Amino acid sequence: MSIRSSVQKASPVSLEKLRQSAAEVGVNIPESELDFVTPHLTERVFAKKEYLVQAGEEAMNFYFILSGLVRLFYSTLDGKEFNKGFAMEGGYAGSFHSLVLQAPCGFFVQALEKTRTLVLPNRLLRDLYERHACWERLGRRNAENLAIVKEAREKELLLDSLETRYRRFLKEYPGLAERIPQYHIASYLGVTNVALSRIRKNINLG
Repeated sequence: MSIRSSVQKASPVSLEKLRQSAAEVGVNIPESELDFVTPHLTERVFAKKEYLVQAGEEAMNFYFILSGLVRLFYSTLDGKEFNKGFAMEGGYAGSFHSLVLQAPCGFFVQALEKTRTLVLPNRLLRDLYERHACWERLGRRNAENLAIVKEAREKELLLDSLETRYRRFLKEYPGLAERIPQYHIASYLGVTNVALSRIRKNINLG
């Protein structure tokens, strides 16, 4: 599917959301750095089901989610999909593989709702890391958080019961279960819809 999103200049409100999100992970972005970066940033609105990133292509941008919801997923040659994660308001979506190696991304990023994003071009991010410590620190914190989530997810898929995994999903993605179809959750947890329905009934969430 082609990307038909609308584009506009980054607004002061959106930039303030970015700065607040950075502050939540202990990173202070000085006003001078926001002023510098503002002309290089845009906002893009993606319609439901549009792709922010296509597998097999180099992901040219990271996206800060201002509103809406996206999923990150792998797809097999026969079209079977496996959700690897989700990003909601205040989260980021993109490919560190493409950012660091300038290589094709292995997964898709797709809007599950109308989604407004702040576009952070990879080429700009690479320059910003060298420009000021706040940007390098923000990139490191996000990479660290991603590594922590990845390690926890590997452990839970190998060792934890489905009920434990589902309860952790509800905690890590508050409110998401009401915003997406159950089959997307089942795909993320690596189980069938039937198995997930059984667990939901067992904990009175059916």
